[in-house]
Amino acid sequence: MRKFLFASVFALATLVGVGCSDDYNAPAATRSDFEMRYPTATNVEWEKKHGYGVAEFILNGQECEAWYTKSGEWVMTRFDILYSDLPAAVRSAFEQSYGTQTPIDDVERLERNNNTTIYYIQAETVVNGIPAEINLEYAPDGTLLRNTVDVDYFDYWDYYLW
Repeated sequence: MRKFLFASVFALATLVGVGCSDDYNAPAATRSDFEMRYPTATNVEWEKKHGYGVAEFILNGQECEAWYTKSGEWVMTRFDILYSDLPAAVRSAFEQSYGTQTPIDDVERLERNNNTTIYYIQAETVVNGIPAEINLEYAPDGTLLRNTVDVDYFDYWDYYLW
């Protein structure tokens, strides 16, 4: 009986795992558009994210994601880039606000179908003595579009201690 129960639980867990797979077989038109945009992409894997078809791939040694609607329309592509690849105006705006010694975790370029490009910087800082991550979005001219702060170990009630 114990073997049967174990086998049943294992089989159910396997089926649930397969059922939750995000693998996606993109339509031919979507794949064709992707191949036209990124002919040198390697390690291409398609999956579903938030209702979009997403191609995860490597381009020039960097990880990227191209997002498509269900109808195959390209929405945006996210490129992991180096800090040194940011436009000078973006680097200057960041360094004026946070200095040159601020540890940077992630830098990305977002190209969108409305012809706007956004540069994203995730860095580490300290807020009221607590480690935090700052998430900054810049226009190519260095204009700060949005910023958020994610404070590590922040509890709402801690606010009243300061």
